[in-house]
Amino acid sequence: MMSAESSSSFEGDYIRRTERFKALSTFDQFLRGIHRGFLPIQGGLVSNLAALYGELNRAPSAPASPSAMSELDARLAAAAAGLRAVDIPLSPSLTRRYFEKVRPTDERIPFYILRFYLGCAEDIDETLLDKVDYLATVVAAGTADPSAAPTRTREEARLIFQKLLADSAWPRIDNEAVPQIAGAFDELAARIGGAREFEELAGEGRIESLRTLKRQVSRGLGHPDILTAAASCNLKARAVFRKLYEKEEKSLREASRRIDELERRFPRQDLSEAELLRRFRDSRRELERQTAEGSVRWRQLVEVQRAASDALRVLAGPLPPAAEEAPAGEAVLEEAADTFWEPCLRRILSAVELGDSVKSLEGWRALADCKLDDWELDAARRVIAKRSLSKPERVVLFAAALRVKAESQMEAVRKNQGSAIPSALQREARASLAHASELDRTFSSFAVLGQGGEAAEDVRRWTRSRLRLLHATSALWLALDGR
Repeated sequence: MMSAESSSSFEGDYIRRTERFKALSTFDQFLRGIHRGFLPIQGGLVSNLAALYGELNRAPSAPASPSAMSELDARLAAAAAGLRAVDIPLSPSLTRRYFEKVRPTDERIPFYILRFYLGCAEDIDETLLDKVDYLATVVAAGTADPSAAPTRTREEARLIFQKLLADSAWPRIDNEAVPQIAGAFDELAARIGGAREFEELAGEGRIESLRTLKRQVSRGLGHPDILTAAASCNLKARAVFRKLYEKEEKSLREASRRIDELERRFPRQDLSEAELLRRFRDSRRELERQTAEGSVRWRQLVEVQRAASDALRVLAGPLPPAAEEAPAGEAVLEEAADTFWEPCLRRILSAVELGDSVKSLEGWRALADCKLDDWELDAARRVIAKRSLSKPERVVLFAAALRVKAESQMEAVRKNQGSAIPSALQREARASLAHASELDRTFSSFAVLGQGGEAAEDVRRWTRSRLRLLHATSALWLALDGR
């Protein structure tokens, strides 16, 4: 007669083997789905799980000897190795394409496929990490639809990963390092979530930082807290990328229309110019292909942006005389040497110089407080280096300086809640508003310049600097008017 303890042990082993078989069966169907939908797998699929299924079904009614169970485990392992051998040549993109095309509603499918991969501890490589990474994100989201909002909370996802990893042979990491690694993913997710422009997401390396971090802590994916943090960071990156991509796609459509229009008006005969246009067309087609497959890569989007900018620059020709170079370096300050502009410019130039040359917390804070866009930062550095500025660069620099001043004045007004605003602050604020109106008129002339053939990216930059200035000065006006 079987004791209660041995009965419990048998039931636990039976459940474990049954769960493993479910993972094998689900993975077998997954491979067949890829075979049918995307590509022929050389030699077809050779897997016969029916016999294993029969043995598992017989086990509860007629418990086998330990040696028979060991043999069953060996056959399960052999079946897993056979399926894994078929899977190894398949790229991670096929896994993503399968789920985004089929979008299975049964949540057990990604669960058991991920369980299968987490059992492949003997041959961990980069492609396996990518597959685990993608499937963990699907499991954490609760849906294979990349455009849908997640249906699971973070804690629900962690409990699922805890169950998946309970009997996994995936490499483990020192528990003391877990909070630090999970915290690194959470910190990166916050940085990614703060991106307001695609340049911040891609140009500052936030997406690449996520990939690098996952490679560096690949062994840590065997811990549920780290796998949860990584999947949560992926979901944040996916949501932000989708939002910013839709915005960039609209700009690229406009750039494509502009390039087509200019090319019809001014056909290019020069071979180098034709090569730039060909590069834009090719990169654009590749982006459209990736979009159709649901597999847009950030590097491809950056390539199209650069190709579009180069093509527009070639087709539009040189800048009009109104935008040619103006006085350089200190001449900019001399030109603005009055009691209003000189302190404005000095503040951001000092912050840039301090942030660039003094690698200290104070230096970085001074620069961060100015919240300069890249092109504003470049203009400030040109002045510091005593290099010449174009007219648009000068106006952008003045607008950034005035914006920083207006934001500082706004903070001062807020601090005076409940008391009268000092008369000196009121005079300075009114002067800021007056100068903002002058700069806005200049920005309006740049919009006309852009219609005459300026690069779309430059127009976008001018528009952003202009709107940021208007936002700061409008808030200042409303605060003053309310008081």
